[in-house]
Amino acid sequence: MKRSLRILCFILGVVLITGIFTACTREENQQASGTTQAVDTSVKNTAEKYPLILKDAKGNMVTLQSRPEKIVSMPLGTCEMLMSMVDKSRIAAMTYYADDAKVSNIAGEAKGVGKRTESNAEKIIALQPDLVLMDNMTDANVVKQLKDANITVFLLNTPSNIDQVKDNLKLVGDVVGEEAKAQDLINWMDEKLKAVSDKIELMTDDQKQTVLDYSEMGTTSGKGTNFDDIVTRAGLINPASKDGLEGWPELSKEMIIKYNPQIIILPSWYYDTKVNFYSLNDKIKGDKALAGVKAVKNNKIISVPHNHISSTSQYAVLAVEDIAKVAYPELFK
Repeated sequence: MKRSLRILCFILGVVLITGIFTACTREENQQASGTTQAVDTSVKNTAEKYPLILKDAKGNMVTLQSRPEKIVSMPLGTCEMLMSMVDKSRIAAMTYYADDAKVSNIAGEAKGVGKRTESNAEKIIALQPDLVLMDNMTDANVVKQLKDANITVFLLNTPSNIDQVKDNLKLVGDVVGEEAKAQDLINWMDEKLKAVSDKIELMTDDQKQTVLDYSEMGTTSGKGTNFDDIVTRAGLINPASKDGLEGWPELSKEMIIKYNPQIIILPSWYYDTKVNFYSLNDKIKGDKALAGVKAVKNNKIISVPHNHISSTSQYAVLAVEDIAKVAYPELFK
């Protein structure tokens, strides 16, 4: 009798454990199914938003009949955005600059992704894209030829500060149907910027370093430029901007002496292959009239990665970090 009772208890125990295990398995399957349903719903919602009408940088109302699956991107900044935003199979072609590691932040991962092209209507039409992303300074004739070939063209502003980069990220996310990924990139930018701003927030203007950039063409960057926005966010003062100069004015010897910057930033990439960082550096240091300038005297003529400081994509925030670390190394130990 006792033996029968023990067997009965054992069977009931097995049934109970099996029931619990089955219930847990069912719950896990339901959760997995819920996740799958959520993804399917997301895809469905993306499809349901089309046809989509958006205004581009020139004020054109552009209609997208469906989610773009064969995208051509001409601005390097937009190529960098797309590489972090869409499945690579959706990229039909990018600018040749995407492969140049000196100017591109995607040179490595861009290998084998799409083709390379230039702002040439015939070459782009031959690719048969369903969307072409171009900047607002693109030759109007090229844009017209593409539109005449029934190709959807969306023009984007060329950003002149990091906030405008974020605007472009959001807009590109809307255009290609990847709003969540675009927001993720914006969040990443904000985290990077906050990491720097937290370190410099207690600095007074008297404690901030002054900085000028000097190009191979003898110009500097004033108000309304990416450079001015980047160095300001890095906790430095651009005396050319403070003096009210806008855009990219010529920087004379007298102006360098007047502004007396603590740091001078030279390019690390040059259009003219006969010029490089060392030749331009030697030119400045060899000028006796500039010997008393703080940056010259203290050997603070530097360069930062060109692909960061010239970027018009999310990677522009890396230049903020680059410059802040050079100016205030003690804050980043």
